[in-house]
Amino acid sequence: MIIDTETHVLYWSRRYETADNSSRVQHNTWHEHDAELLAAEMERASVDRTFLISYDAEDTKWGAENDGAQLEDFAGGRKYTLRQARLNPGRFYWFNTLKNPWRYDLLSFIDRDLADGAAGFKLFPAYVQATLNDEKWMAAFKAIADTGARLLVSFETLRPPRTSTLPEYLGQLSDVLDRIPDLQVALLHAGCADPLTSAGDAVVEFCERHPGIYLSNAMPGEVWDDAWHYPFPNLLARVGRLRDRLGADRLMWATDWPWFNHMSLYPQAVDCFREETSPLNAEELEAFFGGNALRFLGPDAKTI
Repeated sequence: MIIDTETHVLYWSRRYETADNSSRVQHNTWHEHDAELLAAEMERASVDRTFLISYDAEDTKWGAENDGAQLEDFAGGRKYTLRQARLNPGRFYWFNTLKNPWRYDLLSFIDRDLADGAAGFKLFPAYVQATLNDEKWMAAFKAIADTGARLLVSFETLRPPRTSTLPEYLGQLSDVLDRIPDLQVALLHAGCADPLTSAGDAVVEFCERHPGIYLSNAMPGEVWDDAWHYPFPNLLARVGRLRDRLGADRLMWATDWPWFNHMSLYPQAVDCFREETSPLNAEELEAFFGGNALRFLGPDAKTI
């Protein structure tokens, strides 16, 4: 089984007409990417299921503004994603993005999402200026752990001192995991530190301290420097470095579709790891493509 551990459906995102750093070649800036299209891409790439992550304009406001966009430049979110997923049942594990508990009744939102079939939740700590081990976030994480749901964390768009640094966030999350050991966590973008540089050491050390942590590999380290040059040797090198340091049983395959489909066709994101240049052998690929995701999800996880 092949499971993509980071996908989204979007009506549009960061419209090319108004967002400073968007372009018409990025189809998601003007073209709807719905679940029917995602399912068709999965079919032609022989991908069985995905983690389908929803967020709305408010959830991604921080990242959008750092990229020259505004709230009006994004259309999508919880309702859109759920409606799309339900039109294509059995393909998607749904994750919804957590909102700021200092502004919303987050515990009631978690209950609502679980009742609607969520397998887990996503958190952008910088986007909501979170301090992960403060009282309200700890209460949310305990609720997630107690229900057996999973947590995806993406340390994207850090801008110290307006946000914490990555080592500071990892320290906060380490405290959370010490206090709530049943919380199951995966770091998106391989922890958002380039594994080919010394910046990646902090993520590796964090994972060594917490052996239950998984790393999802889309744009590892928040770096995409292969442009459209298949088979994406820099991506392969970063995944290879993580395999060497942590082992293949911590890594999960992901694409972040549709954000990079102007650079990489969906089947290429699978096939590049099957090339002769792949850092992973057949056994490691089986774990990377789906076995690790199934272990992370646990036996009770259900698709929408």
